[in-house]
Amino acid sequence: MATALPEETFLALACIIHADGRLAKSELEGFRRAARAYAHTDERIQAIEAEAAGGASLDGIVWPDLSGWQKALTYSFAVWVAKADGSVSRDEHERLQQLGDALGLDKLRRDAARSATYDIAALPGGHKPDQYDFGALELQLQGKLPGSYKEHQKG
Repeated sequence: MATALPEETFLALACIIHADGRLAKSELEGFRRAARAYAHTDERIQAIEAEAAGGASLDGIVWPDLSGWQKALTYSFAVWVAKADGSVSRDEHERLQQLGDALGLDKLRRDAARSATYDIAALPGGHKPDQYDFGALELQLQGKLPGSYKEHQKG
């Protein structure tokens, strides 16, 4: 993976999948797969899961300085993981709105991030957590937000 994402990204993902009180196996698997793909250890992943299950909220996350690209990628991953069970509940939708606001993402970037997840999900096996390809999602988002990606690369 080309983009470094902070632990806060994965805490946000865990908070979103716990939002509706129904932790679907597919959502949890998607979250774990993303965290592993971005170099988090199983021990750290378990600690993040426990923090979210224990009531951590998006409001409590203190975000480090993220580039516009990292923000859009975080949001895109959150959308993808939230819909891993086939639907996004009202509570998850509200948390996605809250995350987009916390990250300062405008409608264009939110729509691009959401669109990238639909493009990848439309591929054969795209809705199966064991086949999630976060690298492919990142590439798809690059095509939708090339300016943000280039700006991040200059970083």
